[in-house]
Amino acid sequence: MRTINIICVGTLKEKYLREAAAEYEKRLSPYCKLKITELSEYKVSDKPSPSEIERCIEAEGAAILAKIPQNAVVAAMCIEGDMLSSEDFSKRLSSL
Repeated sequence: MRTINIICVGTLKEKYLREAAAEYEKRLSPYCKLKITELSEYKVSDKPSPSEIERCIEAEGAAILAKIPQNAVVAAMCIEGDMLSSEDFSKRLSSL
């Protein structure tokens, strides 16, 4: 069975989002083993300098990279990325 690791910075704070994530995990259980790793956010000052933001991003990136299993296929996702439908994302995963 395929294992899917989701590594993210921050935690789901809202109850409805945690419940939705649990529901998706339950629905996916016949098809894959899902592991979600939530990493702590790095703190910045109220008015961070560009260099402070860069250090924060680099530290969070290093923490993410440290959690990626060996020989894993990586799909990086961010708000600036291309939006995929569930079906298109599923096709991409299947092609791996």
